[in-house]
Amino acid sequence: LLALSGIALLYQGDGNKPLSTLGIIFVLLSSLSYAIYIVGVNRSTLKNLPTTKLTFYAILFGLSVYIVRLNFCTELQIIPSVWLWADVLTLAILPTAVSLICTALAIHYIGSTSTAILGALEPVTALFFGVLLFHEKLTPRLMMGILMIITAVTLIIIGKSLIKKMGMLLQMNKK
Repeated sequence: LLALSGIALLYQGDGNKPLSTLGIIFVLLSSLSYAIYIVGVNRSTLKNLPTTKLTFYAILFGLSVYIVRLNFCTELQIIPSVWLWADVLTLAILPTAVSLICTALAIHYIGSTSTAILGALEPVTALFFGVLLFHEKLTPRLMMGILMIITAVTLIIIGKSLIKKMGMLLQMNKK
């Protein structure tokens, strides 16, 4: 809840428009499917699948969803210029293929929990590059959102060891 609240603070709508309830539902469903994917890869025979093959199947699944969403390609539009084709290819390679390859590698090397925790920092990274490269304004509201996300991630990381230490302290106090 802390991380979701922090992400909500990062939202910048047009004027006074509130967050879309349907949009929030889609984000939560997306997060759930992402979590299922990460855990599923780590806890199944997919863990032994080579990274490139796993990435291929993930992209193939995404493509099938995309095709259905576009009414089986009947709503596709022609890309009118070379520059827009370059944009499409760049989006296909960097945030899609490279991201999926890195996620698969991370799951193999550090496990699903650590990969998911680091993935929670994605909005902070996006904001960092927005401010650095695109000169977006860093407002107190955005800083509070970042602080909430980082705090949530930190609590998740230290949560198990903190609970374990507190349990040991309680046992020592009983003796």
